Amino acid sequence: MNEEDRQNLVELALSSTVFSQVPLDEEQFAALQNLNEYCVHIALQNPEVAKNPLKIAYKTNEEFKMALVAFCLAYSLINPRRRSVEDKDFFDKNIAIYQRPDNVKEISFGNIDQQSVVEAINWEIVEDWKLYRDGERGGIKALVDEKTNLTGLENYKRGGNPLYEFARFHRKLMEKENREAIKSKIEAQNAFRNAVISSVASEAAKQQLAQGRSPIDIINSLLKEEDNLQIGADKSSMQIEDKRKK
Repeated sequence: MNEEDRQNLVELALSSTVFSQVPLDEEQFAALQNLNEYCVHIALQNPEVAKNPLKIAYKTNEEFKMALVAFCLAYSLINPRRRSVEDKDFFDKNIAIYQRPDNVKEISFGNIDQQSVVEAINWEIVEDWKLYRDGERGGIKALVDEKTNLTGLENYKRGGNPLYEFARFHRKLMEKENREAIKSKIEAQNAFRNAVISSVASEAAKQQLAQGRSPIDIINSLLKEEDNLQIGADKSSMQIEDKRKK
């Protein structure tokens, strides 16, 4: 096969139109088109394709399917109702890619819940996968560093099957984001509470001074009230944390 024929095969693979049996929006299809182009470039690095360029389409679809399995698996691991029954083998059996006439690449998701597919596919996870699969500048370390701004993920263990490594990363990342969101909510609630207490205490102190109470008595009374409110806030925080752990 000469270079011109090889280039034609590459262009054909790059220009495939992605179609899904599960309805997706315009942004999702754009992300999948971008993923297809990336998968072509990955396929071109495969030794089998180097020997036989006719395998470009096959190897591209193989890489494309692996990415889709990883996306669905990542969503399954963060969904308590689905992760116990939807593992890698389940998605591998249900996801299929067919080459249709007019260079259309049709994706079938089989028995996978349609809403789960919709939730699993987005630009962000496509870009995460591209970084993860980048053999020169990527990998799991690069992905963790970029997504966590070099802070890392507590209790995240790298290694194992690449699809599970990628999916477990997204679960751990969501756990971290949820903890930070709860912490921020509690801090905001405490800041608001303290501002209200300060305002009310100021007005109460003015009224009590006008009634003839001594400043020391007023201060002791306010400090006691503040301690009682702090105990209540601490109990509320513990209850929220217990619910998160469950």
